[in-house]
Amino acid sequence: MFEMFLNSATLFIQGRLFRDIKNVFKQACIGMAIAVFLLIVLVKIGLPLWLAIILTSLVSGGIQPYLFKDLKYA
Repeated sequence: MFEMFLNSATLFIQGRLFRDIKNVFKQACIGMAIAVFLLIVLVKIGLPLWLAIILTSLVSGGIQPYLFKDLKYA
């Protein structure tokens, strides 16, 4: 298991893990933007920061499979 992680990490650092690295970064930025926006909105409506962070984490974690569904590996 650890060997598989090291292999994947090495390929990622070398830039050979994904076919289209630009698409990976684009989708990751979309996910981060949604998370930041949602966190700001939840705090502005008056939720405590700890609860806003938990809800934002659940939502942003839930949308990642949708964002990365078409990801192609090299």
